Amino acid sequence: MKKKFEANWPPPAKSWMDRVNYDWETAQAMHKTGRYLYVVFMCQQVIEKTLKAILAFQNKEIKPIHHLSKLAELAGIRQEFDEETLTLIESLSGYYLNARYKETIDALSKAIGKKEAKDYLTKTESLITWLTQKMRLSV
Repeated sequence: MKKKFEANWPPPAKSWMDRVNYDWETAQAMHKTGRYLYVVFMCQQVIEKTLKAILAFQNKEIKPIHHLSKLAELAGIRQEFDEETLTLIESLSGYYLNARYKETIDALSKAIGKKEAKDYLTKTESLITWLTQKMRLSV
């Protein structure tokens, strides 16, 4: 089965994009099972790993950073994001930090329903498509 964001990526980026595809499939599976908080968490992971694929593609150091805006800045593309994308990545960065701690899971879960999770999936897919096209153009 062909992966959603599959391409002939060079080796440094390929392992990151393999993870992107796995996490993207996981996000969709979580949506089907109603685990909406984890849909959002996986959307954050998909974007984070795509940005790290771009850094790997650029032969830049990949630091253990999870804040999406900072990763986009390191990749030299943050300035190309419109306001909607900046809002998306700031929102998702917050879910990475919060989704890992049990005491906040219940509160966060109440804020994310089926519609919100689907919206995150749609926006994430659009951003990943744009980012991967940008990387392809650099090959």
